[in-house]
Amino acid sequence: MKRKILLIIIIILIVIASFIIGRQVGINTEDDKTQTVITEETVSNHDIKKTLTASGTVEAKTTEKLELSTSKYFKALCVEDDDTVNKGEKILEYTNGTYLKAPYNCVVISHKVPETENKCTSSNYIEVSNLDTLITNVTINENEINDVAIGQEVEISLTADSKKKYTGKITKLDSVGTYATSGTTFTATVEFENDNTIKLGMSTSCTIILKEEKEVASVPIESVSENSNGEQYVTKINEDGSTQEVTVETGIADENYVQIISGLSLNDKVQIETEITESTNSSNNNQGMFGGFGGGMNGEQKGYRQNGNMPNGGEPPTDRGQMKQSQSGTNASK
Repeated sequence: MKRKILLIIIIILIVIASFIIGRQVGINTEDDKTQTVITEETVSNHDIKKTLTASGTVEAKTTEKLELSTSKYFKALCVEDDDTVNKGEKILEYTNGTYLKAPYNCVVISHKVPETENKCTSSNYIEVSNLDTLITNVTINENEINDVAIGQEVEISLTADSKKKYTGKITKLDSVGTYATSGTTFTATVEFENDNTIKLGMSTSCTIILKEEKEVASVPIESVSENSNGEQYVTKINEDGSTQEVTVETGIADENYVQIISGLSLNDKVQIETEITESTNSSNNNQGMFGGFGGGMNGEQKGYRQNGNMPNGGEPPTDRGQMKQSQSGTNASK
């Protein structure tokens, strides 16, 4: 009887040991395999916009102190600091039953009034900020400031409602920049109208069109590389299927296309090489005495990376058609 019990214990220990060994031996190993995917694109006409995006906050264009009538006596305030007041609404009441009213849509910033039933003096005021016309100040890098000018249109969106767009204009550009180790920057003031929904202090995102070309010969930006001499080139596909490196002169570029000024003609074909790293998690086939246990249970898992980064915001694609091409050389940018 004791031998049977001992035998059962030994078998149980063997099973447990086999499971543990299988887990250790079958640990997944990762082998990265890089392959090159070659695609071709045709030189075709596109509209290209070179834009600059900068952030800022909503401010009032003007803030002023409304003077009180020095011939009247103060009775009561009809508003408090930080109150929003529409044009024509009452701000302050005098003892004779008349009122100081808002000259425009505004927010009350501060006030200085006399004691009740005392006569108002020139030192008394109601400070307000105009809410009809707003501004936002944005920062522009020194290498782009020459493409920005007073009067230039700016598309504005609010973080609070990014779907709604406002159109503003640059009304002021700093003549003196602010130096930093990352480069000198300049401040541009953008003016726009309120639709009665915007509040002071809201954050903005401003898009400035620096340059724009319509229906110009273009290629995908990832097809253009730069050699050691600083020349830009593409890999052109000849009619017989052979390829050659062709030096090109480029114009403006956006996030998708770059303008081709010379070196290629419409309907020429260019080659794009995209390096894709295939990360394979494979399990060792040695899974111990009991193959049903251990590391071999997970099977093979694959995840696709592009130049070390996962496409689609970090999520692996469902198929390779979803992977965005990237240039193996240096992208051209103007």
